[in-house]
Amino acid sequence: MLSHDRRAAGRRRAWGRGPIILKLESLERRELLTATSTLPDLVNSSLLISTNTADWNDTIGVSGRVKNQGGSTTTAPFEVEIYASPVRGIDKYSVSIAEVEIPAGLAAGQSIPYQTSVQIPASPVPYVSSTGGTLYITASVNPTRTVTESNYRNNSDLGPPYDTAPLVIAAPKPADLVGTTLAVTPTDPTWGSTISVTAQITNQGSGSSPQTRALITLTPQGIGYGGWTTVGVGNIIVPPLGPYQTTNLVQTITLPAVEPLSIANYTNFTLAMTQDADYLTNDLYPNSPTQGAGYDQAAITVTAPTTTTTTTTSTGTTTTTSTASTAATGPLPDLAASSVLIPKSTLSWGTSVQISTEIQNLGLGAVGPFTVRFLLTGANGSSTDSVFLGDTTISGLAAGANQDLTQTLNIPSRAPSGLTLDSVGYARIAVIVDPENFINETLKSNNESLSAPFVLRLPGNATSVPTAQVADTLPSLATVAAQAQHQAKLAAAARRAARIQASHPNAAPKKLKRHAAPKLNSLLDKSESVAKEVSKLPTQIYDALKKSF
Repeated sequence: MLSHDRRAAGRRRAWGRGPIILKLESLERRELLTATSTLPDLVNSSLLISTNTADWNDTIGVSGRVKNQGGSTTTAPFEVEIYASPVRGIDKYSVSIAEVEIPAGLAAGQSIPYQTSVQIPASPVPYVSSTGGTLYITASVNPTRTVTESNYRNNSDLGPPYDTAPLVIAAPKPADLVGTTLAVTPTDPTWGSTISVTAQITNQGSGSSPQTRALITLTPQGIGYGGWTTVGVGNIIVPPLGPYQTTNLVQTITLPAVEPLSIANYTNFTLAMTQDADYLTNDLYPNSPTQGAGYDQAAITVTAPTTTTTTTTSTGTTTTTSTASTAATGPLPDLAASSVLIPKSTLSWGTSVQISTEIQNLGLGAVGPFTVRFLLTGANGSSTDSVFLGDTTISGLAAGANQDLTQTLNIPSRAPSGLTLDSVGYARIAVIVDPENFINETLKSNNESLSAPFVLRLPGNATSVPTAQVADTLPSLATVAAQAQHQAKLAAAARRAARIQASHPNAAPKKLKRHAAPKLNSLLDKSESVAKEVSKLPTQIYDALKKSF
């Protein structure tokens, strides 16, 4: 039996069982729709983003346009709310990331542009993969209904390119700064004298590097780099470097007037240049020189300055004596960090936390400005293979003084490349006072303090901690050629579409309205739906795009 025959038979049976209740649209609703036909009708008619690829916590530009396709002018200002969403619209997992206010007075048929910068959420949005996943930047017009409209259904969820733009989530291409030349003159200075450091630094990665700082240190020969016996003596400011670019720098550095206590009684040292001392290109801690002598390390001998004494006896004999002199040190500070307190017992990758501690000067001498560093460590508290969280500067501490320190730290959404996590479990936050050992202290062993262990969970719906990209090698010539050809096709198609659109300036604008999303039960249904949407394009633009590919 055909479907319409079955329905007719069903209706005949229903008449025999009793009355049929008919649902009628209320007259009041019809009259309201008729009366509001001259009200404004606000839609987001265009939405563009400054980049098609970004990472969590990045900042991007958003530009759009709001159109009043209703019958009257708006009499009050209204907002456009920007969301980061896992779908091409707004759902319960969408995150509000910005608001733009549109002033009153948008006349019927007119449109107004807007532009703003938005920050992508630091914590991954559920159901968006952190590697190649698509996050949608979408707009909602007049979300609080400040302006009375004739139609609220088209205020959001119109889709690209009207109020939605897709953004691919991917780790940025990494920079890889290495020292390719290091020389020092003179090679036998004295404490308190000046040396000249000549350096060449190359970015061997495929990503750009911002302005960074290279740390110059002294370590006694025969002792490994790092720890209390690696003393900072200066810095080299490295300018921004693009992929595979090189810079040559010369820096004058004045050595400490007095030999630091942690390297006392040593004269032969390794002068080293450690790249990215502020951890701007890779937050895997600690950085260290890896290239070797002549590249980022050089031998140097540092001795105490000599004092020459001339003595003349009564017989006329003159005696000249040269002795090593030691500058008076005076009382020294002793910096220490007290307990590190965290208000939460559970954190997640990509979230922020506020910690507190107390920085003390237990020594007899005052100290000037110094750095306090924050690290994310494993449960054992080791700073090896930890994650750099940030630095702050203390202006100074008098002898016996202390200062409370409260700091907001952002746990990254990605583990740094080179850090392998077998599972997510307990972690700790370490506070290190004067981490580069620029301050001469009586004691160094109390410069670090650890928080209690806390649970560190996976971000969003991830099953593993996403990691940053590893510094890669040059792509093959075939890959470069294919990418260039694809970009040329896209650019040509865009130019053709722009010319066709410009040649039809008087074409009637399409009135935007929200359509119900089709139910896609199979790949075949999905392909048919896409084909229908493509067929709605103007014939000239459709043909131009088809020829381009």
